[in-house]
Amino acid sequence: MKNQSVSRLLSTLVLSVCTFFTPVGWALSVDDAKHLALRTSFAASPDLMNALLPLSREEAVDYVMTRVEPNPVEPPEFVVNPEQVPQYTELSQEEKRDLNKHKAQQRQRLKQWWMERMITTQAPLQEQMLLFWHNHFTTSGQKVGDPILLFQQHELLRNQSLGRFDLMLRLVMQDPAMLNYLDNSQNKKGKPNENLARELLELYTLGEGNYTEKDIKETARALTGWSTDNLSRSFRLKAKQHDNGRKTILGESGGFTMPQVLDLLLQRPETAQLITTKLWQQFISPTPNQERVAELATAFKNHQYDIRRLLKQLLMDDAFWAKENRAVLVKSPVEMVVGLYRQVGTDTAPYKIMVNQARQLGQDLLTPPNVKGWPIASTEWIDTASLLKRQNAINRFMRAKEMNSKQQDEGMLYEAANTWAQSEQFNYQKDWLLAMEPVTDVEGNRPIRTLRNLLNDPVYQLK
Repeated sequence: MKNQSVSRLLSTLVLSVCTFFTPVGWALSVDDAKHLALRTSFAASPDLMNALLPLSREEAVDYVMTRVEPNPVEPPEFVVNPEQVPQYTELSQEEKRDLNKHKAQQRQRLKQWWMERMITTQAPLQEQMLLFWHNHFTTSGQKVGDPILLFQQHELLRNQSLGRFDLMLRLVMQDPAMLNYLDNSQNKKGKPNENLARELLELYTLGEGNYTEKDIKETARALTGWSTDNLSRSFRLKAKQHDNGRKTILGESGGFTMPQVLDLLLQRPETAQLITTKLWQQFISPTPNQERVAELATAFKNHQYDIRRLLKQLLMDDAFWAKENRAVLVKSPVEMVVGLYRQVGTDTAPYKIMVNQARQLGQDLLTPPNVKGWPIASTEWIDTASLLKRQNAINRFMRAKEMNSKQQDEGMLYEAANTWAQSEQFNYQKDWLLAMEPVTDVEGNRPIRTLRNLLNDPVYQLK
């Protein structure tokens, strides 16, 4: 009996030692820390890398997931104290033009505010998740002209970005920006508008092929009367415009309203699978492991659609750390531009220029190209022409200050980059820039030239 106890104790000790010395228990390698940083924090900045390197995989994942924003950038004054919505029909043509120009300027200021938050935040994963949800629940400022509505949706998605998907879905479906963007204010009994119903089934929950045209028509009937009060910028249920008749959706029949439709959609496994697949494509690889996705999606649904829990599972999954899944994702234009500044640790940046640069590269904040949004970390972002544009953008930001004020603003990155390149630590920190070994000879006569060459290497566009 004594020998058996000793044997069990020894077995336990051996198991504990083996567990500690597995890759999960080890402190991260430089490549591991760089991989996690590039996927979750825009850049493998020296400060972040120094924080991650002593940690195990799970400790590092917890670190990037629990960082908080101690000093958020204050939003623009016009969203803190919003102006009263004017009666548009009572305005003259000149007043309408002036109002539209005024709103366009405010939307641009809102983009700059978001860009500043992405550059300065201590919680970059939240900003990356916000970008992800902004691309999932697309709403465009080209159609929703009121910047206050865009800001309200922006804050909704930010607050729910690592919360529960079921709650986020319910809130988005009562969000005035979404209801206006997809014309549900025009969805009335007897004259249903199918725009919101179609995107709800195709893009937000079930995915293509998991519903019929009849399901869309019946869902549109269930969404009649779900509208907005433009003066108060709030949701409004217009009961007289709602179709109370019996509907059949996904094989279920009843006098469905919007909340009951969402209940049906959230009960379907396809909804959890769609979100899990998209998050896999965002953080792991363009080609999800369908068997593993099914397992994760089932757990996601069974745990009340807990986004934080699912994301941690994805970041801890063997597939995330696998060598074959590194440097297989392409940075979006916003990720590339933000990453440039976060990499060198600059205290300020020309946010207006950065917003415009990202737009010229194909990603205009608050203005997705269509209801399907932008590509997810996809090679669609890169071809010969777009790669050249990206390298030209990098070279603009990396040139020294010149005479006119615009070029002086662009020179902010050069100032910070030059300071970093001249530091004693640059010789080993420069290896943290790229997702993999450079594909070209990047040595230069001066450190700043070496840095410029690294940033222009095509590998810099990968994560």
